[in-house]
Amino acid sequence: MDPQLLNPFNVDPGEEYMHEPQAVANWTEYCYFYGGDAQSDYGVSIHIGRDCSDPEIFRGSMAIFLPNGEMLTAMYRGRDGSKYGPGAGPLRIRCIEPFRLWLAEFDGLLHRVPRSQMMNDVFKDSPPEVASFRVLFEAASPVWDLDKAGIARSMVLATEDLSEAEKQSKRSHHWQQVGRSHGEITVGGKTIHLEGAAMRDHTYGPRDYAAIIGSAWFNGVFDDGMAFMAMATRVGANYIKGGFIFRNDGSPLEIIKLLQHAPIADADTAPGSFVADVLNDEGWKSFKLVFGTQRGEEVIEVETRHGIPTTYLSPAHEILGTDFSRSVGGSQMSECPARYRWRGKTGSGMIERIACIAHLRHG
Repeated sequence: MDPQLLNPFNVDPGEEYMHEPQAVANWTEYCYFYGGDAQSDYGVSIHIGRDCSDPEIFRGSMAIFLPNGEMLTAMYRGRDGSKYGPGAGPLRIRCIEPFRLWLAEFDGLLHRVPRSQMMNDVFKDSPPEVASFRVLFEAASPVWDLDKAGIARSMVLATEDLSEAEKQSKRSHHWQQVGRSHGEITVGGKTIHLEGAAMRDHTYGPRDYAAIIGSAWFNGVFDDGMAFMAMATRVGANYIKGGFIFRNDGSPLEIIKLLQHAPIADADTAPGSFVADVLNDEGWKSFKLVFGTQRGEEVIEVETRHGIPTTYLSPAHEILGTDFSRSVGGSQMSECPARYRWRGKTGSGMIERIACIAHLRHG
């Protein structure tokens, strides 16, 4: 990709590497990584970041997605990061070339669990299995900087009376990128090759999950190289929407309007409005995304294929699975592989739903 197209917000390449921890309340740094196969339901999902109480310790929740609604999952903790990326025990992510190439690797023990069990309960220990993967992220879209696009900036406690210096200290630096995955997963002595969509993001700054009432995040890449990302988030009194489309035709990244998407909660959402298992929720199992672009409305049909849930607790604690006992102050984040159709073309990627535990019902 042309370097001028790759980095439209002029993000410093040094930002891609790990940052020095800051003496700011709830400061942390996170990376998300998804790599999946375009034809099968195999893939990997990794959410790994620094512990706020000791930022030298990384915590990584992860899943290897398997067919038929099964997954291999675990959460690892450890002081195994470096300048080039986060690490927790046998789980590592590394920046090979800023904005272009990242590598995710794992070689260790995981637990086989049905998706429906994780979506409706916390993770429970079980006899583990040996598994490994090595998945390369290769850029398929430019880097999208939420701060410079004005989205992350609007999330900084806008309803509070803060000085500019206080707002600067609370800013979250956040960029995202769609890519293609190349790699392999080994489970039970069998190696499966992956070729499909990839997604990553990288954030650092103060974090408090309690601010999010509801959120949706969508991204993917198509056979012809068209890539997109869009998000809708309810943070306090703010409703934040935005995203981009990259057509892979020599034109630059285009900021879009998100006109239609899967439902998210707001302050008036009734208890039990969402089904805990995303694939059992009619509003999320299949739906349409509608973008307002320079070329008119673009409609993308979405099919959700799998999912790994994590329970969020304020300020930045995580529990693997869905903890229904946390109906006060807890939320569920589900990372879900997805398939897309757009103008007769096929694509793949992942979607994310965040919903308060109080807004969920079993199922």
